Amino acid sequence: MKKNSSLFLALLLMTAGWVGAFLLSNNPVTNQGYWLLPAVTIGCGIGLCLRFISGRKTALLLAITVAGGLTVVNLLFPDSRISTSAIRGLLTGTSSQDRLRPLVVADRLQTFPFDQPLALVSPVSLDLSLYARFAAGVNDFCFSSNGTLFASLPDLGAVYRQQPVQGSTPPRIDLFVAKLDNPTGLVCDAERLLVAESSQIKAYRYVGSRTGNLLVDQLPDDGGHLDHRLQKVPQGLLYTIGSRCDACEEKHPLRATVQLLDQQGERQEYARGLRSPGGLTFNPDTDALWVSERSRLYPAPGAADELNQLSAGKNYGWPGCEGTISTASDNRCKDSVPAALLLHNRANPAGLMTTNFLDYPLVYRSSLLLVLQGDADNRIVPAVVRIPLVESRAGDPVPFLGGWDGISMRPSAIHLGPDGAVYIADDISGAIYRAAWKRGG
Repeated sequence: MKKNSSLFLALLLMTAGWVGAFLLSNNPVTNQGYWLLPAVTIGCGIGLCLRFISGRKTALLLAITVAGGLTVVNLLFPDSRISTSAIRGLLTGTSSQDRLRPLVVADRLQTFPFDQPLALVSPVSLDLSLYARFAAGVNDFCFSSNGTLFASLPDLGAVYRQQPVQGSTPPRIDLFVAKLDNPTGLVCDAERLLVAESSQIKAYRYVGSRTGNLLVDQLPDDGGHLDHRLQKVPQGLLYTIGSRCDACEEKHPLRATVQLLDQQGERQEYARGLRSPGGLTFNPDTDALWVSERSRLYPAPGAADELNQLSAGKNYGWPGCEGTISTASDNRCKDSVPAALLLHNRANPAGLMTTNFLDYPLVYRSSLLLVLQGDADNRIVPAVVRIPLVESRAGDPVPFLGGWDGISMRPSAIHLGPDGAVYIADDISGAIYRAAWKRGG
């Protein structure tokens, strides 16, 4: 009786351990210590078996519990559909982060570098496809309410649009507005497209005249960082203005700031001390505002790229405070808001989005997705990482999508699509990638 009870308990322990291991393999976690629990549980089950039966019979029971654990997980979480590849990964030591995700490319889009089979790398169960391809690199993009895609192409001084994809009919791409000065940040408003240029922000009606309505002018355009990020918030429109230099005291008061254009059309400073904002996003559920920031080209030892949570009226340190390092004689880090997350100083953070409305499992929805453009000179490859949020605090980044070479392909902007999928722009190849949750994969 004691033997049978002990073996039954061992079966339960091993099955429970495998269930935990499969769930962890399919859902990346920030603390690898979580793996200790299923490992100990399985180990205890094996040890209990070996007290009463031979090693060969224990191995047989172990195999049975693997199958049992896989069945339990797929019954409880049918959308995940963890397959036998998870078993191979766990038994061979292959990380779930090594999984190749094929990129589906329509025949009409198969030109370099998409003229050969390609795959990106992700621990997440994703269906990847090439949604659109433009004639030059895409800095930013947005979707209008009817699903039309707008993309800014700074090298061409233009914004192009692609009509919604309908069945097997190739979508039409046409020029929306041209003769622009370095168009970068875009926002699709209810009836207008907002476009940031080097020295101004204009609004263009989707239908009718392309003259544009001037919203903001006299932005500093005397060199430096001329990209602007735009973000709609309840108070109005936020827009970023980068620094002019790598590390100096700015003479223009608008430099290295985030500005607010309120509902009455008045301009005011929202925050300052941000050298080169790469991404800006707003979480409507928590009212949290996030911005990614690149450190200077030749950083001081210990300096870092940053992710910041913005609050009105605050200073985020630049120049004089980089990461946690004060590079000015008056210790400006003492009087500035510390970064929510420090990144490698060659990570080059760019596009940023919240995941509240993703059509993904719940574990992915309380997070940020951040594009890291990397640095080819320092062999830091581009990637998209997921930053879990716990009570609006940023956790450690975990892999979401990688595999770009940084030479012929490099991610730039990232946004939620109208279908609940993630869309990612490429500022080298001119591509727009679609990353949807893989049902039953």
